[in-house]
Amino acid sequence: MSGDYRSKKEVAFLLVPAVGRKVIDLGENVEKASTLKLIGNGNLAAILELLAETLTLGEKSGIGQQTVYDLITEIMPAPAIISYGKKMINDSFDGSVGFSMDGGIKDSSHILRLSAELNCPMPAVSNAYRSMITTRAIHQAQVVSGTQQWDIVDESALIASSRVAAGLDPFNSKKVCA
Repeated sequence: MSGDYRSKKEVAFLLVPAVGRKVIDLGENVEKASTLKLIGNGNLAAILELLAETLTLGEKSGIGQQTVYDLITEIMPAPAIISYGKKMINDSFDGSVGFSMDGGIKDSSHILRLSAELNCPMPAVSNAYRSMITTRAIHQAQVVSGTQQWDIVDESALIASSRVAAGLDPFNSKKVCA
């Protein structure tokens, strides 16, 4: 949170625990709060990309995505990893009940613009952004052909990019591709 000290003090007690677990005071410069939010969202996008890649490798290797998910959630039991990982292994990509792919693309583009302005490359976010764009293209092709399962896909569906690159079905991990 950033801004005037008195204003922050009046609002902080309303935010915890209703909106978050903690208020991070970033001083009076109001731009700092949105910058920190973008940094956090960039971290999540990069984590989702890595999660998608490792789950896909687990599936291709014959170990299975569930086993990889169990390992990851055992060593890194973060709520975002647990919830997005579950969506990925269960093919639960309905964006009407989650964070939409378009929202993820928008956030990632803002993060990449900020990193470019500051000459601070973020290749992991760039990879996630590419996967999101690829996934959106796959989904839009399904919409055009009338074969889509969801009207809007969740950000966790970025695993579709890794799956297709590995020769797997983008949105159905149970389907065997030739």
